[in-house]
Amino acid sequence: MKVKASPKKQSKGGVSVSSSNIPPINHPIFCLRHLHSEYHLNNCESDEKEALINQMVNLSQFSWDELKLKPKHGMGSEKIRVSSLHAKIPSTLTPDVEHVLAFRFSGKKPFVGIRNGSIFHVIFIDRAFNLYDH
Repeated sequence: MKVKASPKKQSKGGVSVSSSNIPPINHPIFCLRHLHSEYHLNNCESDEKEALINQMVNLSQFSWDELKLKPKHGMGSEKIRVSSLHAKIPSTLTPDVEHVLAFRFSGKKPFVGIRNGSIFHVIFIDRAFNLYDH
């Protein structure tokens, strides 16, 4: 992949990426913009934050198709019905969303969100195992 500084954005720290040099993306890209305030990264201990980042790095080495074949308590995911969540549902989860996906980190602690194409939007970090019935 080629990354070059954009002359217009350079003063603001931006970069420009030539889309002709980027292969199609079929691996998870993690977004933390929509984290729920009660299940936020700020509530995690340092070792949990480190484990979460390490797991995201590990997961991003596989394609979405490969991850579908992995065990749910390993590198794979588990579908959870939105109706079974104990937290207030944020507006990020529109009424048409019936399921969220849970990946594991730091043992079996789940981080939960929705997939939109290659992007996985992390909404909940369930470090206390109280987001849904396990």
